[in-house]
Amino acid sequence: MLPPARTIGPVGPTPQGVTPMLADTVIFDQTDKRWGSDPLGNSRGNLAREGCVVTSAAMAMTNLGYSIDPGELNRRLRETGNYTPRGWLIWNGIAEVSGGQLKAEFYDTVSEPLIQSCLARGDYPLVRFFLPNGRAHWAMILGRTEQGYKMRDPLRVSRKPLIFPRDSSAFKSLRCIGRA
Repeated sequence: MLPPARTIGPVGPTPQGVTPMLADTVIFDQTDKRWGSDPLGNSRGNLAREGCVVTSAAMAMTNLGYSIDPGELNRRLRETGNYTPRGWLIWNGIAEVSGGQLKAEFYDTVSEPLIQSCLARGDYPLVRFFLPNGRAHWAMILGRTEQGYKMRDPLRVSRKPLIFPRDSSAFKSLRCIGRA
């Protein structure tokens, strides 16, 4: 059984556009030498180059009390057939790998209310956006401040969460990982 979600942040009324921060207990780097060269499914891609979503999912799962690093999550997803032939994560794999303790919610659209509802439930929103070089990239949101979304980016490991200063229209996909 997983422990209840821990939140940190303001006590009392929360200003509009600001959410309490979810637990931020782990930072994983998708290029870490322990797993960076591991292949994603049966594709030619690997965690270092294309594993941002798996690395972000491992951070969310660990923050929820299901301790797993990106290398182990990737291995279990491969073993259970939870990658497409292109090496894309099959989202139901989160529930399968966690023995049904966790789930991944799939959304067809992205909006501020959807992101806020995930955060309010204690779920970790994973968002896809485009980097300045045009590549798609995934990161994990921890909350929102007046300055923007606080997030963990598996390519830009930092002591403090990064601030994504744009609104939800910059996000192209949304998945929320939470307790089942």
